[in-house]
Amino acid sequence: MRTPRMIGWFLLFTLLLAVSVFAALRAWNQAHTFYSTPETESAFLKNYSPQHVIEQFRCNEGSDLGSSRDGAAGKEFVTHAGGFDSFFAMRSDQRTPLLIALNDDAYKQLLRNGAQILNSGGDPQSGFQYDYKLGKSIGSLTISPLETPSPSPIHRTYSLPNGTADVRVHIEEREMWFPKEPAVPNADQLQKLHSLATGTLTY
Repeated sequence: MRTPRMIGWFLLFTLLLAVSVFAALRAWNQAHTFYSTPETESAFLKNYSPQHVIEQFRCNEGSDLGSSRDGAAGKEFVTHAGGFDSFFAMRSDQRTPLLIALNDDAYKQLLRNGAQILNSGGDPQSGFQYDYKLGKSIGSLTISPLETPSPSPIHRTYSLPNGTADVRVHIEEREMWFPKEPAVPNADQLQKLHSLATGTLTY
């Protein structure tokens, strides 16, 4: 027959065992999780900016220029997300030259930062996309087609000159960093990258 003292010791032992198992599982999880740090960002992700191209086309009629950067830990890889969301006025007849200039500049910046371009394609009407590998990272860069925001987020007390309109430049960066450099990204890794770019990646 179990005495109250024996029951107390049993409950204490069970509690200590549960705590130990929880601590061990937590330690294992932390040891097998990779975290987002500046070291897991590629040189291209750190350095890329379309701002100097935008400045060549932007009219001095007010603007709203923004950028973002985020990262997330993972057990197989670290994910990074960044981008640029810029609203500004420009000449309406320069929309296609702007998209072409953004594409040419993205290509040059990828090579300048040492990236290996895996896939590329697009046009000014549908936008441009690049898949690349750089060290331990594989990434994608998507330049969306120009949009005409309505209503415009830029508040003015006057109308824009004839032949000038507000546009939105939207560029997205997505990267996956691996603890070991992938020799050649396989189909599964590229599929995960595209799922990350479209917001459909699940863990």
